[in-house]
Amino acid sequence: MKKHNYFLTLLIGGVLALSSVSCNDNDNDAKPTGLKPGADDKVKPLFTENLDDLRQTFTLNSTYGGDVTGNQGTTIRFSPNSLTKLNGDAVTGSVSIELIEIYKKSSMLLTKRPTQGKNSEDEIAMLISGGEFYVNATQEGQQLKVSGVFQIIAPTSNTGDADDTMRPFEGVEECDNDGCDVVWKEQDRDIKIGQNENGQGGVQSVYQVFQSQFGWTNIDRWYSDPREKTTIFVDVPEGFDNTNCAVYLSYDGEPTALALFDTYNSTTGLFTEHYGLIPIGLEVHFIMVSNIDDQWYYAIKAATITANHVETFTELQPVTEAALAVLIDDLP
Repeated sequence: MKKHNYFLTLLIGGVLALSSVSCNDNDNDAKPTGLKPGADDKVKPLFTENLDDLRQTFTLNSTYGGDVTGNQGTTIRFSPNSLTKLNGDAVTGSVSIELIEIYKKSSMLLTKRPTQGKNSEDEIAMLISGGEFYVNATQEGQQLKVSGVFQIIAPTSNTGDADDTMRPFEGVEECDNDGCDVVWKEQDRDIKIGQNENGQGGVQSVYQVFQSQFGWTNIDRWYSDPREKTTIFVDVPEGFDNTNCAVYLSYDGEPTALALFDTYNSTTGLFTEHYGLIPIGLEVHFIMVSNIDDQWYYAIKAATITANHVETFTELQPVTEAALAVLIDDLP
């Protein structure tokens, strides 16, 4: 564990009480101390690689339109002649449709697609997701655009019961010196709940979203909790920072609520979130992941959020990516 100047931490972080440090006696068996990433052990390329692994490609006749359906049941529906070239010229014949569908918390974590959005006050706040989707269309490698709308049809059962408070969010890239991340922004339109074929001769409940441009879409509702809010901090082992590890917060009882600690202070060595909107008393699991010499490492700690909460990770243990996914999806 790094030896920090906690007086400096108090000045920068606001009010960080050492008594707020939360530990769990039932932590996972740990890797011996001394584990450190090297200069080439970056996590962002791995998130990008995992995202590419989820990419599915289909062929569609743009003249007639039609449906493409992903392996998790998401259907993308195009009307006839609804695609054009970027200059507005008509497109005929076969086109390539790309689809990424993300429903599980593990996929959100391993692709760095957490469920956080910008609210009406331009603050980063928690969302509960009904599915995240990337849709694009090209012809012979040339980017196309939508003339009119296309439809995203997502099974509600992939994320729980149908929820009529869900709304569409678009994914907007926001970039800084550390690269670009997708931030979800609510769109001024509704989502319909309907019925669609389930591929087995029956029907299923689905969310129906119309979009007029390609890119990322998230079906979401805002997380609401009346309790007093606080800012929380995470202390990671020495040698780890925002280039070689990622730290997440999983909300207990919400299978599709995952927050990313997207702010790192190189002076204090602490990760945090932006606006202090975490409810005091909330039961959560802190998650830290890293990849060293092509080996995933992780730590998971259960906690109940206290005022000015500081969670400390001291050690990580090795895990396969498949086993890590199971651990994340099995969280309460």
